[in-house]
Amino acid sequence: MALYLLLTCALVGWVHPGVLALAVPLVYVRLALSLHETFHRHRPEQLGIWLRLAALLETPLALGYREHRVLHLLHHRYCGAAGDPERPLIDNPAALAFLHALVVPERSFVRWVRERGIDGRLARETALRALLFGVALAVDPAVFLVYLVALRLSIAIAGFVFHHLLHARQGRIGTYALPGGPRVFHLGCLLFGSEPMRILARHRAHHLWPRSDLESLPDLPDDLELPPGRAGAGVRQAAARAAASGQRSRACAA
Repeated sequence: MALYLLLTCALVGWVHPGVLALAVPLVYVRLALSLHETFHRHRPEQLGIWLRLAALLETPLALGYREHRVLHLLHHRYCGAAGDPERPLIDNPAALAFLHALVVPERSFVRWVRERGIDGRLARETALRALLFGVALAVDPAVFLVYLVALRLSIAIAGFVFHHLLHARQGRIGTYALPGGPRVFHLGCLLFGSEPMRILARHRAHHLWPRSDLESLPDLPDDLELPPGRAGAGVRQAAARAAASGQRSRACAA
């Protein structure tokens, strides 16, 4: 709601369009990571209309919560292997992966319709997105362009970080620690808040225990790499032992 309130205020001239360029990335990252957490806890029928529509004004050709949830659970099942919907963002070189991330909404929509068709709900939601997109564009094209560029760059960077940086390292596919170490983590906390950064930092543990809440996930050693595909019991047991060992080492050091 904050995202659309900002856009409305800019369209009617109550705030400078430059505020959108600064605020949209900060709001979008929290929105995207919150939706990611919600995917594992709530089916579409358990949510209100706004969450089911997800990001309304990213493009007229976008999927809603229901479809995004299906694709995300497929990502967990295959995780970089064949069948992962996010594979183009993972196994391509960084520059090409970023270009794929720029068009994730349209690419996902086209692939969904081609493989599964378009039912009444998706058709209605797509029509609503197109209507709102057209109205916002007609009110003030210049302001809406600022919003759209900021949003699409945010989508691209978030998709690149969440998939390429966390699932590809030196040409190898897997699941890896957040690069950059503590400095990047603390800078991210200042910009986006601690919860989104902990979601990124515990992404490997999330792939091992996807139904667990964020607070119960362990901090894994930075050098622990997960193989592509769904993790088996052996991988989870090894990760749990590594996490426990790391906690004992930190306790001894303290």
